[in-house]
This record gives sequence, structure tokens and C-alpha cells, in this order.
Amino acid sequence: MRNLAILAVLVTIPEALQSQEGSARTFPADRLVTLTAGVGNAMGWFGAQGERYFLDERLSIFVGLGYTPQLDQKNPTGPTFAAGLRSFTSGIKHRAFLEGGVSQLLVEDRPEGGGARYYGPGVQGGYQFVSTGGFTLMASVGLGYALAVRRGLDRWASQVGLSLGYTWRRARSDGPRQRIH
Repeated sequence: MRNLAILAVLVTIPEALQSQEGSARTFPADRLVTLTAGVGNAMGWFGAQGERYFLDERLSIFVGLGYTPQLDQKNPTGPTFAAGLRSFTSGIKHRAFLEGGVSQLLVEDRPEGGGARYYGPGVQGGYQFVSTGGFTLMASVGLGYALAVRRGLDRWASQVGLSLGYTWRRARSDGPRQRIH
């Protein structure tokens, strides 16, 4: 049931985030890179993420580096990573995205100690806000499938993300200008 709820949210995000109609003004710069920090799978749990945009800002690649803290003595701890690809809807300030990536999905604590951390592929849907000054907010939810999990454990894991940061832009040298709504 949990997986169906997450899938329903992922499918409806693009329609819910259509740009608002109204007065528009021209914005003469494209997103180049974004650096955010926060919590979530795409940031290596507690960490930071760098993202580079391509194809008129509609596609990006990202890399996240983070740390899994030890919340209990039986939990594994240490550095984590994430990497993936995002596809964005159009929009200057408000955009939806769909993400495919690889990240740490599960942490297993074992009674005897020495728990394990499991990585795997996942899909997330999310929202990105970038102000004209560069302030950036990202939020996402999704579902992942952990690989190499021992028998008896559920391989499916929920994914989340919440981060704040900054987006650098480059001035447009040619082509049509985008409109801010």
C-alpha cells in the first residue's frame, strides 16, 4: 500500500506544478550548476549535492556526498554517496522533476553488531524552486530497490530529500529568452 501511495504522488507531481499564467518578464540567464545541502538519499543522507544542467536546463546530472550517523550502537555509520540523472519540466522559478539514481537505501542493524548499508537504484519525483537571486529549495519523494540484501529483509525502500542551496547562472549569449512567471 505504501508503494502505491508513493507511485500516485510521483505520477501527479508534473501536473500539479504547471507554471502560473500572469505577467511575465524576460530572464536573460540559464542555470549552470547548483550546490545544495540537506538530508535525503540523493545527498548521501546527511550531506551535500552538486548538479550540472544540460539541454536548455531540462536535464541534469548530480553527485551527492554525505554521512550516515550512528543513531544506535548497532547501526553502521560512515561516508555515503549518490549519483543520478534528473529531467525537469519547463519553468524559471518552479519546476517538477523526475530522478533516477543510485544511493544508499537501507541501513540494517544486527543484534550482534556490525550492521550493513545497502545501495541500489531508485526513482524520485520532486519540486525545485530557484529564486532570481539564486536561492534554491529542492524536495523529493520516491521508491528504491536495494541490492544484495540478505534473505528476510524487504528490498523496497522509501526515498526522501529536502535541501537548500544556491544556483549559479550564466548569461545567455544567443537564442530566445525565457520568461519568469
